[in-house]
Amino acid sequence: MTDGSRTPDRVHWEERYAARSTAGANEAPSDFLQAHAALLHGRVLDVAAGAGRNSLFLARRGLVVEAIDISFAGLHLACAAAKAEGLSVLAVQADLEAFPLPADRYDAVINIRYLQRSLFQPIQCAVKTGGLIVFETFLIDQRDIGHPRHPDFLLQRGELRSAFASACEILTYEEGLLQSGGHPAYLARMLARRRVPTRAQQHTGP
Repeated sequence: MTDGSRTPDRVHWEERYAARSTAGANEAPSDFLQAHAALLHGRVLDVAAGAGRNSLFLARRGLVVEAIDISFAGLHLACAAAKAEGLSVLAVQADLEAFPLPADRYDAVINIRYLQRSLFQPIQCAVKTGGLIVFETFLIDQRDIGHPRHPDFLLQRGELRSAFASACEILTYEEGLLQSGGHPAYLARMLARRRVPTRAQQHTGP
């Protein structure tokens, strides 16, 4: 496990995960991720992995998983669960607002229940050409029925599609009041494939 964390948010998440005695091994992975998991292969990055419910699910399917999160305690739970099952998950503790994602490294990137708009472009660059992006997070309407409520953590309608449409082929997109883990939530869900750059996009010179 490597460490690149620096924000005050870390304190909140450390306390939250430190109070838990079990990892994501006991939590069901994202319904949307499960529905499209058969399409994923190779090396996958789990953005804001938490205690690893989605990382562990993918590792069980034989994928090479890198899990990044601000919380050491959360990643410790994920790694302990992986070790107990004989799985391998590479954990990186980092503040995603400061940690640069490597370019063209991953066959897929998953971003579940986390919104950091400054990551939209780095995520698209981190996945290899032809690679997949699985993205699910809350819509602005969610504040009317539950948490989160702060607009920084809530997508506007159509925002996710617009952010990825220029560089990616949108394979599946849905937004609205959806069932998630047996409970309703206002979500946007997207499966996208990074396009082969056009000649104009590849040409950066004069």
